[in-house]
Amino acid sequence: MRDGPLTPDTKVIDLWTLAEHRVPGLTARLGGAELLGREERERFARLRRQASRRRFLGGRLLARIALGSRAELPLDAWRFTTGRHGRPEPSPDHGGLRFNLSHTPGLIVCVVTRGRACGVDVERVPFDADKARFVTAYLDTTGRPTPYRAPDTTGRPTPYRAPDADGDPSERWVLTEAYLKGLGVGLSGGPGGLEFRGLAPGRFAVTDRRRPATGARWQLQLLRPSPHHLLAVATEGGGTIHRHEPAWSEPVSNSRPTTPTS
Repeated sequence: MRDGPLTPDTKVIDLWTLAEHRVPGLTARLGGAELLGREERERFARLRRQASRRRFLGGRLLARIALGSRAELPLDAWRFTTGRHGRPEPSPDHGGLRFNLSHTPGLIVCVVTRGRACGVDVERVPFDADKARFVTAYLDTTGRPTPYRAPDTTGRPTPYRAPDADGDPSERWVLTEAYLKGLGVGLSGGPGGLEFRGLAPGRFAVTDRRRPATGARWQLQLLRPSPHHLLAVATEGGGTIHRHEPAWSEPVSNSRPTTPTS
């Protein structure tokens, strides 16, 4: 929950992006896994696929760069605690810093806020057949509106309510995941009772029928950081996104807001 009114600093949403192919260079430049804490190194060691190791390490290095842009702390001094659903948080929080990571083939992203929660999701688009089937099953939508139903007595999640008949499932997916990650519940929170409505091109509010007071405080922004990636940022209280990349790296591309589907 946000503490107090937004100040110029807390209104800022720092969004950092790192192209996956730049991870080896970043690793060589900064020191790689030697910067990680013990638990991070143990988790890194358990990963077997090279791509998984590269994205995990790239994400942890990018998080340190992003957090360090808000707090004067050496990269190897950052330590983290893990929440109930596996979400890492800075420990200590250095004045209320919050962050969230996401990665997909080709791109790693990190969002940082101060004094309020945040979430981010990035996906490579278009989805392949397996991912499309999973997303369709999870959101329980075929592109048509699904009327909201209250939870039944079995505890099964209710269907996602599509914002409109022509809504893009990939957009609804990243919005849903960014919001649930921001709440700290992840996909276990389920999509039931969520509705996203466009406020302006690329900007959305959320109606959360499970947590109406909570949902009313959140805003989301939808970006395309590259022709092959779709990205959603969710923040408590909204704000202005400031885009960043490690100074030495090549830009991913110029991002542009997407227009709410209609």
